[in-house]
Amino acid sequence: MTRERVLSVAEARAIDADAVQRLGMPTLLLMENAARSVAEVARRLGDRFVVLAGPGNNGGDGLAAARHLGVHRCAIHLLGEPDPTKSPDAALQARILRAAGARLVLGALPSAAAHPGAVWIDALFGTGLDRPLHGDARAWVAACDATRGKKLAVDIPSGLHGDTGEVLGAAVRADVTVTFVARKRGMTVGAGPAHCGRIVVAGLGLPG
Repeated sequence: MTRERVLSVAEARAIDADAVQRLGMPTLLLMENAARSVAEVARRLGDRFVVLAGPGNNGGDGLAAARHLGVHRCAIHLLGEPDPTKSPDAALQARILRAAGARLVLGALPSAAAHPGAVWIDALFGTGLDRPLHGDARAWVAACDATRGKKLAVDIPSGLHGDTGEVLGAAVRADVTVTFVARKRGMTVGAGPAHCGRIVVAGLGLPG
């Protein structure tokens, strides 16, 4: 029996870097492929969505997924505005959505009561998170975790350490986690299995 591949955060970053540097794949293409996979899994959970997006690339995946799902089906809430100098792909996704007429709510959590039966898409923080959450960031993760709707985490539940499986102050307890290329080590140890729910491993269109 073949043992399933498990990646450290550093190994996952190296795969992304190799795709860009050696294969010449634009980072925006990797984001688009990730978003398409997220949308495909999300559609199996429901037909209305609340997207919680952070200001980084994990948030960019969520914003792109909202486009694939249909902006009329999504309530899109930004924890922070993506900085074009730090997260250009995420900033571009936000610009595309706004140009298409989508409403992006900045800095305000959605009301759970206003979205009964919706699937909550956690695209707040990815595997790069390595310090405890506090302030608004922790409040958003806790609020997502408290909702009754189905929850889908993008790459890893926000607040879960990608290597150790430690809960960094608060972490989303997802029903489904869509991760990319392979499971991350933190999903398999510590609090990881309890927070990830069912794990779907999606490709990024890498040749191999």
